[in-house]
Parts: sequence; C-alpha cells; structure tokens
Amino acid sequence: MSQKKSEKEIGLETSFGTRVAYANGTLADNLSLQNFLFLGFTFYYTVIGLSIYWYALAFVIYSIWDAIDDPLIGVLSDRTKTKWGRRKPWIYISTIPLCILMIVIWTPPTGNDFLTFLYLVIILIVFDLVFTTYTVNFNGLWPEMFLTMEDRSSLGIWRNIFTILGVGLAFLLPEIIVGAPVAGNPMPYVINGIVAAIIVGGTIGIMIKFGCFERKEFSRDVENAPSWKESYKITFKNKAFMIYCIIALAIFIVYGILPTVIPIYADELLNSEDPGLIMLVGLIVSAASTPLWMYLRKRFGVRKSYMMAAGFWAVSLLLFLFATDELTAYIFITFVGIGLGGSLYIYDQGIAELIDDDEVRSGISVRREGAYYGVVALFNRLSGAINLIVLALVFGGAGWGDYELRDPAQGPIILPIVQIYWPVLVLVIALILLYFYPLTQERVAENERLKQELHDKKRKETM
Repeated sequence: MSQKKSEKEIGLETSFGTRVAYANGTLADNLSLQNFLFLGFTFYYTVIGLSIYWYALAFVIYSIWDAIDDPLIGVLSDRTKTKWGRRKPWIYISTIPLCILMIVIWTPPTGNDFLTFLYLVIILIVFDLVFTTYTVNFNGLWPEMFLTMEDRSSLGIWRNIFTILGVGLAFLLPEIIVGAPVAGNPMPYVINGIVAAIIVGGTIGIMIKFGCFERKEFSRDVENAPSWKESYKITFKNKAFMIYCIIALAIFIVYGILPTVIPIYADELLNSEDPGLIMLVGLIVSAASTPLWMYLRKRFGVRKSYMMAAGFWAVSLLLFLFATDELTAYIFITFVGIGLGGSLYIYDQGIAELIDDDEVRSGISVRREGAYYGVVALFNRLSGAINLIVLALVFGGAGWGDYELRDPAQGPIILPIVQIYWPVLVLVIALILLYFYPLTQERVAENERLKQELHDKKRKETM
C-alpha cells in the first residue's frame, strides 16, 4: 500500500489483497530466523568443528542479551513518533541489514575455537538486534491494522500459510542447496544464505508496498504512551499476559525442536529414504488445517480452542511412538501437523486479544503492540536456547557426533526423549496454564464493546 493511500481514512474491514500482502512479511519473519536455527548447529558443530559446549555457551550469552534488547525495542517502537508512523520506519531500517546478516552468519573464522565462538556471539547479538527490530514492528502492526474478528480470522489463515511456507523453505533450501554436511566446506551454506536473503528481501518488499499501513486514529497514542519504566511495570504486572508468555514459550519449544529432530528420528529409527519429506508433509497438513482451527476459535474462543490444539498436539506426538516404518510415519505425522496448525493459528489470535484487553483496561487507553511483542520475542528466542541445551545434554551425553550415533543402540532411547517425551511434557504444562488463563469468551466480548467505543472516540479526535 502506498504512503498516500495509508494516510487516508482506512475502513475497519481491509481488502483480501492487503491481508495476503501483509502476510508475506510472516514468511520473511520465519525464514530469516528458522534458516539459522535449523542449520546453525550442524554448520558450526559438524562443518566448522566448533565444540558443542562452545556453541551452547554462545547461545546462553545471546539469550542474556536477548532478555535486554527485546523488551527495549518493543517500548521504543511504541514511543516512536514520525510522519511515517511508529512501526514502519523500523521495518524500513532493518530490512537490508537483516538480509546481509543472513549471509555473513555463515562466514566465521576457522582454525581456532575461541575465535569462532567470539564471531558467533557477536553475529548472534547483532542479528538478534536487527531481527527483533523487524519482527517486533512487523508483528506490532497487524493487531491495529486488522481490528475486526473477521479480518483477524481471515488474516490468521494467511499468516499460518506463510509461516509454514517460511519454515518449509528454511527446511527445504538446505536439502536442495546444502545436502549432506561436509567438514570444512562452508560454501553451500553461504549460497543457501544468499538465496534465503533474496527471498526475505523480496517478501518484505511486497509487504511494505501493498500490505503495510498505520491507522490515523492511533496516531496520537504515542503522545500518551507510558514511560519506559511505567511500560515495563504495566506489561510485567499483566497476569494474563505473563501466563500467556509461558504458554507461548511451550508452543515455541515444541515448534522449534520438531523440525530439527523428526528427520533424524525418521532416518535412525524408521529407516526412511527421505526423512525430510516426512516433516514437510506435517507442515503442509498444518497449513491445510487452519480453516478448522479458525472455526473452532470463533466457536469456542481462544482459551478453549487453544486447549484443544495443545491437547491434540500432545496426543498426536504420543501416537508417533507407534510409527514403525516410513508409511506409518506419514500417517501419524498428519495428526502432528493438525496440532501444530492449531497451536500456531490460535497463538496469534490470543496475542491480539491481549493487546485489546490492555488498551481498554490498563487505564491509559493506548495500544502497546510493541511492548507486548517485544516480550513475546524474548520468550520465542528463549525457547531456542532451551532446546539447544536439551539437545546438548541429551545428544552430547549419548555420544552424538557428526549427526550419527556412535552407539546405534542409544537411538531408540534418546530420540523419543527429544522428539516425543520432552515436547509432550511441555505441552502438558501449557494445558495446565490455559486452564487458568483469565481471558474468557465473556471478557473478550466485553472488551470488544469497550474497544469499539474507545476507537470511535479516537477517530473523532483525529478527524
């Protein structure tokens, strides 16, 4: 959408083209991060030869930094005032550096573990700063761009589809470009980074041009935005939001570990000829299941439908224990995909409801998408660090090297731990928290009424 058009009075309902164009940015959001999360361990451990413990330490340091910069960038976004709006300038600034970093992350110095470790730490910190700037501001746009239930439900389908496309590309590009990891040969990873960066830059460009605007009625929210200290206080004292963050952390943990481990599980235990294809089928089913979860979300609300999705996902992972060969793996992965699709779709819808709840109940009557997505981004990245520690402890302790088991007899023991039992435990915790989650259908309905009254008032004030 052009700048000229964005300055006009925007109706509550958006066009189909705007929703699809905006969702393109979700592909970039997922591809830019998942491309490294999928390949980073293999590249630095197998190709470069960095000790798994150095690699884990780098992620611990990165997580500490992440805890600082994610909430900071979120509040900064809420307090930004320019003629282009609060979010868009940060998206413009971060796009090109993000694409460059997607390439240079694969060019570390070699021959000295400490130098490689130092390079990785610096790159992770800079990458996180740039990526968080993009993702917080991109995701901060949609709850205020798409205000109605119908718009958000429709957009949710396309965000889910482009999420799966982003994850699928992050998974498939290495299959096509990199192949089997070869020690001392980083060039395929650099080429993979270049291709992924081009895709990310292109999809962000489409989003900026055709699916990105800021509503005039919220232009004065920055004038009443709370101070840094007050914003943190309001955000972290929001009981519903903090519960939701732990739920989101659980979903991110499972979402992050499955694409890494399922191909290894299929190769080692199921003798699959194409283990990556099994995960791809799960991702496709995930996208296809979105209309089902949209219906359930409308019918039962976020809390109950989220419990259905997390519960179904946990049961489907337990069923995967009964997969004995490639054929049964394809059957059971379809159920895993359905649970994945529901958890991703409803997660997004819940964040929007929390932001609405904050706007009408916090007492300051401003939208603070940046503050909330900044904290959510922290939990997202924390999930990656937790998974890495789990993988390091389980794989390292069992004699895992170069993505082959030195003792194949350990496979039936350690692989179900990281693919099934660990994710199921995490999902059970999410289910318990969802039971106590306070944003009921009744409260959300009342928020909708209060939101409409508040937004009508804001529109009159900005006419």
